[in-house]
Amino acid sequence: MRILLLLVGSLLAPLASAGDLVISRAVLEDASGTLDIAEVVGREFVSVGPTLSKGVSDSAYWLRLRVRAPSSGSTVVLFVRQPFLNEIRLYEADGGNPAAWRTRVTGNHYAYEQRERASNSLGFFVDVVGPEATYYLRLKTRSPSQLTVEALTPDEANRLDQEFDLLEVFFATAMLLLLCWAIQSYFLDRLPVVGLFVIHQAVFTLYGIAITGYLAPWLPVHYPQLVEWSTAIPYCAVSFTTLLFCRALFKPYQPPRRLMRGLSLMLLIFPVQLVAIALGHIPFAVIINLVLIRVSWWYFVLVAFSLRQEHAPSRRLLQTVFVVVTLIFTLFWLSGASSPSDTKSHLYGRQTLIANGLIIGGLFAALLNARLRRLLEETQRSAMELVMARKTLQSERMLKERAETQARTDYLTGLFNRRHFVELAERELVRSIRYERPFTLMMIDVDHFKSINDQWGHSAGDIVLQKVAGLVGGMLRNVDICGRIGGEEFAVAILETAGANARDVAQRLCTTVADARIAVQEDAFIQVTISIGLVELGGRDIAFDRLLNEADRLMYSAKQQGRNRVVVGEYYAA
Repeated sequence: MRILLLLVGSLLAPLASAGDLVISRAVLEDASGTLDIAEVVGREFVSVGPTLSKGVSDSAYWLRLRVRAPSSGSTVVLFVRQPFLNEIRLYEADGGNPAAWRTRVTGNHYAYEQRERASNSLGFFVDVVGPEATYYLRLKTRSPSQLTVEALTPDEANRLDQEFDLLEVFFATAMLLLLCWAIQSYFLDRLPVVGLFVIHQAVFTLYGIAITGYLAPWLPVHYPQLVEWSTAIPYCAVSFTTLLFCRALFKPYQPPRRLMRGLSLMLLIFPVQLVAIALGHIPFAVIINLVLIRVSWWYFVLVAFSLRQEHAPSRRLLQTVFVVVTLIFTLFWLSGASSPSDTKSHLYGRQTLIANGLIIGGLFAALLNARLRRLLEETQRSAMELVMARKTLQSERMLKERAETQARTDYLTGLFNRRHFVELAERELVRSIRYERPFTLMMIDVDHFKSINDQWGHSAGDIVLQKVAGLVGGMLRNVDICGRIGGEEFAVAILETAGANARDVAQRLCTTVADARIAVQEDAFIQVTISIGLVELGGRDIAFDRLLNEADRLMYSAKQQGRNRVVVGEYYAA
């Protein structure tokens, strides 16, 4: 916004005053457009200011200039603006028969290469040999009749051209920067309203370049209709794209449907303008657009104050922007209407166009930037909420898994608890019975465990249980099932194993536990033994509870036989 204000301020600052050699200006309107120079010379002219501004008119206008000679030399440039004027014919009065006066012509209907001055500004070179000279200019155009003529020395004319070129550089640079920002923003966020701003900005930039004459070197002058289209179509398209953009800008605020239908109806004017331009009725299309511009901006203000829902940017900011811009434009329109013939071209031509483009483009970009920042904040907030939700979900999942783990494992040894062991072992028993596969169940008890608790304390007993559980679990396969049944008792289901192999596993468990030294205190080690009761399925159809009871009786039998041993069921010993 600071850069925008600096640019607008510099553009609105008056250009350096040139040494205008015009003594007087006078105008004559030719409503029929049929008068020739001989008839015009005898008519009465009306004094006029630096700028002749008659709007869109079918009349031809004659401008009489009295020009004094420069202080040095005799060459004078009749510096003509605006560049979009179709035809300007010069007659040099020499006192003889007006029909024989020297005449030349320029305008945007004539080839750029054939212009007397290689510049986008129109003009003529004349020689003022006496104290003063009189010239007549005939203006006939289908664009707005806005003619400014100054008599300048060649150096002054070149300097003024350079200032206009500098203004155009300001305009093109600022507009293209806004356009690039809009394109980047659109590809990042894909918002339709930003895409419409891209189109509006591109059309206004094209219109500004065309209306100031900088397209002239590239336009085919053999097709005058195309030359007129190059300014008329972008001029009408600017209003069309402004309506499209503002309608999309207002939509999230939920304005009344009737007002939105009004904007849609205004959009239908553009096809009518295109048809009129194609049929050659360019003044009609231009007049419609002039009216549309004035009506649409006050309509935007009405819509801005009817918004019913808060959005980004805020309704108050939106209302302020449209009121300020509309008031500025209205004051400009009123000032132009009050003194159309005396309006200073310095503030009416390129500078007004460029300032309008920067004001509208800059404010529209500011509104979009506020919306994009709000969307970015919402996106970041949503992303943070998503991250927090994922973390919460992960935490809940971990808590759930921990709860499930705690529900099926023994808190002390980390082995399956009795309930989960029974569920898994019973499932494997059913599978083994169905498919006639081997299945072995062992009941394990730590010998003399009560005396360990009595002598060393319950903490030492816990250490013993953890160590025995680790030794037993470490000697089993992943497919085997091991659990703490209760107290110092453990149970092991060995899958797909029976006979000598199963007995060998049980014996190695006894040996491994008996050989281990368990540190129950800092300098105290003890050794413990286990008693194992082993029972095999052996092709029977038996319930798991019965099989578990068999293994339990065999374990007590091992303890009665002296402990630290494996006792196998008699059914299998046979």
